[in-house]
Amino acid sequence: MYVVLMVIVVTISLAMLARGLRARRMARPLGVPDTTPTFQVVALGLQGSGKTLLLASMYHRLKAPAGQSYYLTASHEDVLLLNRWYVQMADTAASGDWPQGTAKGETRHFTFTVRTHVAGAAMSILHLKYLEYAGELLTEIQDAGSTRQKELFDQIDAADALIGVIDGHRIRQHLDGHPRGWVHLERTLNALLPVMIQASAPISFVITKWDLLADLHPDEDTRLSMVHNLLTSNDLFRSLVRLHSADRVVRLIPVSAVGPGFAEVGPEGEIVKVARSEVHPANVEVPLSAVVPDMFDQVESRLDRQTRSALNAQIRRRTQQGALEALASLTSFAGQVAGRAVMAAFGPSAAVVGEAVLGLFLDARVAGPGDEWTRANDELSQAERRLEESRRARRQVLYDMRRKVDLLEGRLPHSRLSDGR
Repeated sequence: MYVVLMVIVVTISLAMLARGLRARRMARPLGVPDTTPTFQVVALGLQGSGKTLLLASMYHRLKAPAGQSYYLTASHEDVLLLNRWYVQMADTAASGDWPQGTAKGETRHFTFTVRTHVAGAAMSILHLKYLEYAGELLTEIQDAGSTRQKELFDQIDAADALIGVIDGHRIRQHLDGHPRGWVHLERTLNALLPVMIQASAPISFVITKWDLLADLHPDEDTRLSMVHNLLTSNDLFRSLVRLHSADRVVRLIPVSAVGPGFAEVGPEGEIVKVARSEVHPANVEVPLSAVVPDMFDQVESRLDRQTRSALNAQIRRRTQQGALEALASLTSFAGQVAGRAVMAAFGPSAAVVGEAVLGLFLDARVAGPGDEWTRANDELSQAERRLEESRRARRQVLYDMRRKVDLLEGRLPHSRLSDGR
């Protein structure tokens, strides 16, 4: 009798605990998930390749929602540093100096938050942890006991996206037959490619100082095809593209942190500013904007047919559901075989904030921001309306990110190195 009573008491207690957990879950403020997903980007390039100017110009271009629904924020200290670099870069009236680049042993860390506005309030969509390394760390012999090289390899293994920075000035020198261009390009590829060919994240090879190649040909895609042919003449580069073409996204993105006519090559081969010229950056927003779309494309390409079919069915259901239904459906899908397979494909990104990443992924697979509200606004509760607005805003951000990548591909077909998507 005593045992029976204990079983009854335990059963009732567990039921009450489960009910309490469900109540607390439902009592949470509705809207975006509690944890904002964080994705890690690792940028690699030799000294002088233009990493610092790219970062400063990229932040300047994306710090306001101009031309897209989203914008970047960062810590106050990082904003001050990035703004100082940009002002120094754009200044032609003073000494004409360029911002100081990364030293050989230096690592720069920035955390950007991608935000948008919902009903007049800022909403965080995701975080991008940006780590910038001097490529020499990959090739130079380290001091005894140093762990910096191992730390870099670990960061590359955990990265959600890789950016390889290639100096466009050296490419121009190589195309012009200058031996220094060939030597520097070989050093760059020998440093970046061996570690990148072993990684699994999407890769964007960024060609900096694109303005210095402007007079090679009047058509920009023809110029890019010349660079494409030069890079693929390298056996290791060609092998990377061939090996990862089917299930990995590999891009070639030409950028100019300063734009046409701002800088020129001086008599000693140095790059100098043109007096009274103005900065007009080109394509600098694309490398960061491509991170999430490329990662999501790569995840989907690695799913088997059965998982992809279940994923598509879930997406169709999601577009027909209201916000509250979609929230409950997300939790259910995350526990199913297909949902677990999708989250497993993300690797480290989904380790802590699995449902948040999964929800972002499902929203990104919708063709556009859409208008799937099933009831008039006045029929929705305040919580439901807020959740609907948040979901639509998130889809708009993801749509705008992809649009920047698609526009580049449409204008420059040679920017896409891999086949699959």
